[in-house]
Amino acid sequence: MCGAGRIGNVHLTNILANRRLKLVAVVDPVLERAKDMADSIGIPAYATLTEALKNDKFEGVMVCTPTATHVPLIKEALHAGKHVFTEKPIGHDVKDVYDVYSLAKEKGKHLLTGFQRRFDPTFMKLKAELDAGRIGTLHKVKTFSRDNPPPTKEYLAISGGVVHDCAAHDVDLLRWLTGKSPKSVYVAASAFNPDVAELGDFDVLDMLWKFEGGVVGSVDVARLAVYGYDQRIECLGDKGVLDARNQSITSLSVGQVDGFHTDPNKYSFPERYKEAYYNEIDHFADLILGKVAEPKLSVTDVAHVTIMLDAAAESAKTGKIVEINYS
Repeated sequence: MCGAGRIGNVHLTNILANRRLKLVAVVDPVLERAKDMADSIGIPAYATLTEALKNDKFEGVMVCTPTATHVPLIKEALHAGKHVFTEKPIGHDVKDVYDVYSLAKEKGKHLLTGFQRRFDPTFMKLKAELDAGRIGTLHKVKTFSRDNPPPTKEYLAISGGVVHDCAAHDVDLLRWLTGKSPKSVYVAASAFNPDVAELGDFDVLDMLWKFEGGVVGSVDVARLAVYGYDQRIECLGDKGVLDARNQSITSLSVGQVDGFHTDPNKYSFPERYKEAYYNEIDHFADLILGKVAEPKLSVTDVAHVTIMLDAAAESAKTGKIVEINYS
């Protein structure tokens, strides 16, 4: 495990819960943080992956570090003959995406990029119903991704911007659900948080994507949702609609004279996507053990999402429609 921060701890829980996987070492440049995680389960901690490669035998590497470190760690692990799971994004340059996937193919190892929403049971069922023609011809896909709690100023500074950091999952969902890559995008964006504005970034935005054949994709993103983590998908077709709604802490509804009351949405991403994160790690285990031949996300999936995000970031800054070139 490279990275003993927030997402590393999310994955740790699922690794420990999976009887096919055994964690053998934790790597983090802040050694004390690595030791805190490693000591809790009685395994070694290292400041670098190089040290772990010298001292421990293992088959896979989890890259859960800040984005700027992903490519070097992925390459080091692949050169050492390890399968690799990496959190998104691989990097902000699509050339890096093609580079590391080419290296994985050369080494005969699997590379899985972490877009966990594809592994969410509700979204998987929505995709299956869509592919089965349940709502007929698809006209529109709309996703909502409003964050909770708001990120810290320190995280915002290293996040890579709201488009690549926060909207990446929604952009991947659009491609996955439609089975296509869009031809253009327009983004309207604003910054209400002074810390965000100071960084030249945005904290609310709407993306409008146009696909070949006329399908329209809409992505609604916000850094703040005080009512709880807001994650929804709506697919509209000529024969109906598919509506994936938010998940509450419980499903209990209390009705009284002043109306109906329910529990708040699940607090944040670790709670909302608990099953998705487990399923994603289980898929990584399947890949390592040869139970499945290919990762659920291909190099084209990851590369096209990167190109789409670059186009969306350009549109957010310029306020103009951006035509997308995948070549």
